[in-house]
Amino acid sequence: MHARKQISRRLRQNRRPPSARSAAAFTLVELLVVIAIIGVLIGLLLPAIQSAREAARRTQCQSRLRQLALAVQNYHDVRGHFPAARTGVRSHPSGTDQYAVSWAFLILPYIEQQTIADAFVPGERVDADVNAVAMRTRVDLFYCPSRREPAADRDFDNDDAPTLVPDAAAGGDYAANSGTSTRHGMPGRDDFDETEFGPIYTRSEISARQVTDGLSQTYALGEKYLPPEPSDGDPGRWDLRRGDTAIFSGDSRHTVVRRSSAGFPDGSNDDYPGQFGSEHPGVSQFAFLDGSVHTVSHDTEIETLTMLAAIGDGGTLPDGVFED
Repeated sequence: MHARKQISRRLRQNRRPPSARSAAAFTLVELLVVIAIIGVLIGLLLPAIQSAREAARRTQCQSRLRQLALAVQNYHDVRGHFPAARTGVRSHPSGTDQYAVSWAFLILPYIEQQTIADAFVPGERVDADVNAVAMRTRVDLFYCPSRREPAADRDFDNDDAPTLVPDAAAGGDYAANSGTSTRHGMPGRDDFDETEFGPIYTRSEISARQVTDGLSQTYALGEKYLPPEPSDGDPGRWDLRRGDTAIFSGDSRHTVVRRSSAGFPDGSNDDYPGQFGSEHPGVSQFAFLDGSVHTVSHDTEIETLTMLAAIGDGGTLPDGVFED
């Protein structure tokens, strides 16, 4: 009886059409079609994912700029003036040599980095081992996540000569607004002119009352453009040529200040290091003296950038300057 049931079951199975017996299996063609569809979907989704990631990085960059702007404000509240772009010590007062410190170093106590500031030994070169803590400790707040991760891998400037200490200094992606020239305030340079000078230049001591254009109309800091890495000359000067040496040192002017009159870079191969710029597509972000942060298109006219930079040119900004 049991054997008869088994024979009957087999007969019923054999009567099923071949398509029913193989319906659960994929053919090679079907498998390839599925793979192709998945590939197309990934191709469509990937730009959206990358865009979302960049938006998050840009927001984080904006937040860091805002914190730096508030530190600049707090410095002013305590000292009565905004920090200088770079300043010297009593034994080396020029503010332009290997003993000078930058605006980024001066605001360290106002971003909860007092320990780093206290480690500095005035009168010793910034690249000396005794100043390792003060000059080589990375601070994440000075880096834009759209460009790179924080690291202490920048060269120290050596008064425009090849570096003596490579790949050791803390870097940064933001620069101060010196106005129409990165040389403003340097010994023997132009006399002060409120229509040309920004709020933070070499050895400056600009107070809020001197900013007659208004704190909300004058930027303090901005994202800086980095030219492509050179392929010629002494590698010990490559970071210097890009304006990307030690951020806490005052030796390299293009590392710590940028100028409005240069406009934005003409593409990613522009080799001039005195411009503001960023890794965000088509825009850069600026922190203003009132603590606000605004996005500015790279299509903005140089005349408008110059008005935003000068502390007292009296110009009228066109509508729609800010992207946000």
